[in-house]
Amino acid sequence: MGAESGSVPRTPREHQRRWLQHRKQRETESRGDVSVGVAASFTAEPVEAQAGALLLDAGFTDPQIHFADYNQLHQVCLDPTAMLGEDVEVVVLLWRIEDVFEQPLARYLAGDDAAGTEILDGVAELASLVANLDSTSKATTCASTPPHPGGWGIDLRDVVTSLRVGRLHREAVSAWLDGLASAPFVEIVDLDALQRLAGESQVFDTQKWAMYRQPYRGDFWLELGAQIAEVVVRRTTPPPKCIVLDCDNTLWGGIVGEDGLGGLQLGDTFPGRAFQAFQHELQTLKSRGFMLALATKNSEAEVLDVFERHEGMVLTLADIATRQIHWQPKSESIRAIAAELNIGVDSLVFVDDSPFEIAEVSAAFPELRCLQVPEELAELPFLLSESGLFRRVRISGEDRQRTEMMQSEAKRRTQLKTMDRPQFLASLELRVIFSSVSDDHVTRVAQLTNKTNQFNVTTIRRDESQIRQLVQSPAHDVWAIQVSDRFGDYGIVGVAIVDHGADASTIDTFLMSCRVLGRGVETAFLTAIADDAVARGVTSLVGHYEATRKNGQVATFYADHGFEADSAFPGLFRLDLREGRPQTPAHITLAR
Repeated sequence: MGAESGSVPRTPREHQRRWLQHRKQRETESRGDVSVGVAASFTAEPVEAQAGALLLDAGFTDPQIHFADYNQLHQVCLDPTAMLGEDVEVVVLLWRIEDVFEQPLARYLAGDDAAGTEILDGVAELASLVANLDSTSKATTCASTPPHPGGWGIDLRDVVTSLRVGRLHREAVSAWLDGLASAPFVEIVDLDALQRLAGESQVFDTQKWAMYRQPYRGDFWLELGAQIAEVVVRRTTPPPKCIVLDCDNTLWGGIVGEDGLGGLQLGDTFPGRAFQAFQHELQTLKSRGFMLALATKNSEAEVLDVFERHEGMVLTLADIATRQIHWQPKSESIRAIAAELNIGVDSLVFVDDSPFEIAEVSAAFPELRCLQVPEELAELPFLLSESGLFRRVRISGEDRQRTEMMQSEAKRRTQLKTMDRPQFLASLELRVIFSSVSDDHVTRVAQLTNKTNQFNVTTIRRDESQIRQLVQSPAHDVWAIQVSDRFGDYGIVGVAIVDHGADASTIDTFLMSCRVLGRGVETAFLTAIADDAVARGVTSLVGHYEATRKNGQVATFYADHGFEADSAFPGLFRLDLREGRPQTPAHITLAR
């Protein structure tokens, strides 16, 4: 919920007016398009209008936000549906040490060290309940960190008190995060960081705390609401995959074709320092799995010279997944980058200093998200973070290696130009590893089930909690394939979910990334599934095909592999395993 939405109301009062207007217009019988349940150790109802208005801005038509009774965190963890409703999709838990452990904290401040131990034990117990909630509930779990205790009766200007409270807080946060280590998919709202960022004296509302147990002022409810809205939006909105960058006056100050290498602003002094800090942020995002690309109207030799020779450069050519350096319209560069990376234009973020260039690409691609270099260069290092586009993105091992994968793919395309198709496939030395999905790979599997459209026979979407439940189910197998060749590792590119019955195994989900299509990998994957079914003793393998607007290329997938269409049930295909099954192509090594 950042700067990408220029129409978002900017004040808590504007949010509240918008939300109240929506509530009046909403039909009473509406069930809403998302249900959020909030449980807090304080009175948190003011966050409803802030989060609700932001969700409306994000495209939800009727978000529902429910509240558990005050300070019922433990009860909600034990039975969330009873406290928040059966349809709850996101459970938000907000808490403060001074609320949950009010009496022990008072004793601790009076010198009772045993009370401090009691608090830490209680924190660990609460973390265990939250971890258990995340593993057993279908809802997304979102929990806050505890902020530094303050408010009534805590004189933080007294060094004895501040040091004692600070030590307890550090140990409490450590115990909390240690307890959540077994639940890596819990979303975190860093209430502690938000409160420190705003300043405790600026956020605490003494009167409302005394009267209603509402600890915060209006502006802080907006900050907190934005965090909750981000969690909800990220469940359904795919994050960007690639940042497309201009060069002149974006990666460095000045125009290389006019100012030359020595005339560019890029170094330890301002304004060059701002460009350097911006590059550091880009490199950080690249390490987290976001690809970087160049789209600049320039001489390629001069741009490459800056990357290779300017001592102020942070980014290197190895950080760039692909580049378009020429004098053609940047919309053409955007189109070419999306095609080369095999991703949609809506997965790109375009950064440029020129309003003209941003207008040109926006007119060609309305779905493209654009960020303009600010006129005040001191704000440039915050451009990406303040956009909010790169927050709360789950990172898999494959994500971190995307740039290297794309560079390897470019080498494959070069190789293909020198050989015919069979020679090329044989030269790749393809290796497919077939294995059960482990907890380490749940994030990647959920990504694939939610993003893969073209080679996806049923297009069933599942989140991480649903994938984990299937992994643990004795009646199901969740399979994945990892593919590599002599140019590099593609990572996990295929997922299958198989439901086992007494006589037949049914393929509920079968999907693959477009990166490996046309190389026989899908046949090797299906072969491994069929072999496993035979090993189980079943006599038939069943597959479903559900037609969508984008998956027409797999309409004949099962028929092409020997399955017979079931005339009584359109879209159902059966393979009699007693009569044969698919075979792994000769140019592929299949490992289990």
